[in-house]
This record gives sequence, C-alpha cells and structure tokens, in this order.
Amino acid sequence: MSFLRFFSDDVKQMARTLETSGGRMKDASKEMSNADSTQLGHTDLKSACDDFASSWDYGFGQLSKMTKGISKFANKAAEEFLKLDQKLYQELQEKSDRKPERNQ
Repeated sequence: MSFLRFFSDDVKQMARTLETSGGRMKDASKEMSNADSTQLGHTDLKSACDDFASSWDYGFGQLSKMTKGISKFANKAAEEFLKLDQKLYQELQEKSDRKPERNQ
C-alpha cells in the first residue's frame, strides 16, 4: 500500500449497511401492503390508508433501488481505489529500486 489513505473497510461496511437498510425498507413496505384497512371503519379513512400504503410502497421501492445502486458503486470505488493504490505502490518501489546511489 502506498502513502495514500483510504478506508476501504469503512466504505464496504457502509455499502453493506445501505443494502441491509434497503432490504428492511422493502420488507416494511410489503408488511404495510398486506395490512387490512377494511377494519378501519369509515370508507374515506380506508381509502386514505390505502393511498398512503401505495405511496409508501412506491417510495420505499425507489429508496431500496437507490441504496442498492449506491452500495454497488461504493464497493466498486473501493476495489478500484485499492487496485490503483497497489499499482502506485509498485511503481514507486520500481523507481526507488532503479534510483542510482549518490556519492557523499
């Protein structure tokens, strides 16, 4: 590894957390869509609850997609940075090895 600092473990942990959060949002949305709003009584209230559940489902679906995309991007960025860092380290080592000794 070169002199550069990159917290790839932290980035990858963030990616895992985002993906887990997206899955939890999806699960919550499914649970809400399975709720029986017919027992609420008033038809306007049932309609409002159904509209809310539908909106909630759509929003969580979109958030879930975004978190998955961000997670993939973060993992890819971490991998690419580590590859470039390794390449930089190797090139610096090669230049250091080829450097002629100076006479004092």
